[in-house]
Amino acid sequence: MRRRLAALALIVNALVLASAARADHARYGTVLTIDPASARMLLDRGGVAPIDLRAESDFRAGRIPGARSWPLDSLDAHLAEVPKSDVIILYGDGPIERVLRAYHLIRLRAAADVYVLEGGLESWRRAGYTLER
Repeated sequence: MRRRLAALALIVNALVLASAARADHARYGTVLTIDPASARMLLDRGGVAPIDLRAESDFRAGRIPGARSWPLDSLDAHLAEVPKSDVIILYGDGPIERVLRAYHLIRLRAAADVYVLEGGLESWRRAGYTLER
């Protein structure tokens, strides 16, 4: 019971901290985004699965701690492996449009809340957070 309450609190907190994507992405449907500080806070608490959608070589060069590598060009091969975490955070490089297909595909299969990291890995770096190698 205590674990369920903790998981529920984590999810509620994530929903409060997340925001819907801006109106210029309306043609893609609703996309929940999360800023680096909120993502870091959730990662520190646990129960979060970061998924790196960049090329494998970029992943090996540096990633958010604990991230899994699911390059966009091989995403379909990973869909059976959707984590059973409370929260999934997707990130890539470049514009958010590059990860929208992944967001929608993963969200359909996940029991977790799914978010896109605002600004991708570059925003994580700018916030001064460390990368895992």
